Amino acid sequence: MFYQIKRILVKEGHSSKVIERFSKKGMLIEQQPGFLDQQVLVKKSRRGDDEVLVMINWQSEQDWKNWEKHPDHIAGHKAKIGQPKPDYILESSQDIYDVI
Repeated sequence: MFYQIKRILVKEGHSSKVIERFSKKGMLIEQQPGFLDQQVLVKKSRRGDDEVLVMINWQSEQDWKNWEKHPDHIAGHKAKIGQPKPDYILESSQDIYDVI
């Protein structure tokens, strides 16, 4: 198994916008070969910026790579070219992990 983990740091009180985006059912990614599951986690904090993790579980690294190269995935990113990043997103990163 393989995990793709996105870390998104947002301004305090704005995590619901990121959660909504990644929690929709019936998303295209769910129909891709090798997709197993997606979970959205929010770091508990009393105050300060919010941290959201999106953990996407794939059967294999190759399944994830196939999704990254899929025309629909690429088209979704191209549609956002030239649009400013939402001002509530402070930073984002992505890491990949093998399950041992």
